[in-house]
Amino acid sequence: MSAVRRVLYYAHQHGSGHVRHAGRLVAAGVADVVVATAHPDAPDLLPPGAPVAALPSDVVPGHVQPARSPLHHTPVGPTIQDRFRALHEVALGVRPDVCVVDVSVEAALFLRLAGFPVVHRRMHGDRTDPAHRLVYAESDALVAHYGADLEDPAWLAEHGGRAVHLGVPDDAGRLGRRAAPTTNAATGSGTETRGSRTVAVVAGTGGGGVAIADLDRAAAAVPDARWDVYGPVRGGRPSSPNLTLHGWAPDAGERAARADVVVVSAGHNAAVDAARSGRPVVLAPEERPFDEQRCFARAVERATGVPACAWDEPAERWAAAVDCALTEPAAADRLAAALLVPPERHAAGWARALELAAAARR
Repeated sequence: MSAVRRVLYYAHQHGSGHVRHAGRLVAAGVADVVVATAHPDAPDLLPPGAPVAALPSDVVPGHVQPARSPLHHTPVGPTIQDRFRALHEVALGVRPDVCVVDVSVEAALFLRLAGFPVVHRRMHGDRTDPAHRLVYAESDALVAHYGADLEDPAWLAEHGGRAVHLGVPDDAGRLGRRAAPTTNAATGSGTETRGSRTVAVVAGTGGGGVAIADLDRAAAAVPDARWDVYGPVRGGRPSSPNLTLHGWAPDAGERAARADVVVVSAGHNAAVDAARSGRPVVLAPEERPFDEQRCFARAVERATGVPACAWDEPAERWAAAVDCALTEPAAADRLAAALLVPPERHAAGWARALELAAAARR
């Protein structure tokens, strides 16, 4: 058995997902991991005692990337100089066998040029731009936190030999259960009273919240269901009588698991949480760089049958999406199978990716 590898895990500070993925590698126990990040809450998001190397932020107010540049974020000045100096000092101190970058084209290329093998994270979206093509070519291995069934076939044909589709560890045993709405919603008898069915909307924070006009239109399209919304909402008070705004709730996931249908953004972490709920799912893709969420939603719909409906789509599309989720709850099981894996398989995938990267430049 090979020795446990030293890994430097660069986790971007935007959102909590990158740090949480680092925590899953720590928990897998296949490497000694130091997490380098500017996320202020990293120690609380990671397993207790996980080593964290704090980096300066890469936010440079007013920076506009030149249109001529093939890269994504290359400002000049002390902010970026301090950040990359700190990253280099951490790397020299850790002396990692492999660096994992989640995600940054510039950080991955910097660490490769500094002489370290690199594993870069693969995400959905139109990432055929020169910067992504360069980082895919230079990375010694690539990892994705979803199954190969959700991958773009063209990307898989080009990079599949260096890619490991890790999935997310199924710590709660979701793969052994079948998705279903509550008994009332499952009957489909048409005798349900107003509000006897429930739709839980868990709004993400990345885009500033869902517009109230879009929520009103969706709720009005399914008038026999009570719509409970958790998370940020833009634009005032609801006009639909079956729509209730609860704001942020620490137990939103638990409440959603008691609903008949769960509606979430098409962000990766949101989709994982929805799949874990054991309820029928509708994905509501939001605007993100590289069209990430729309591409992910299309891949999910193609591979699993889970319906997708953007918030600005017409009322009849929302009625159809909710009906599809209720009448085909097995689609949520297929979503779970496309995203979740047994913990031991997740750990083995990480071990394989690290070995690929470490062996690539020998």
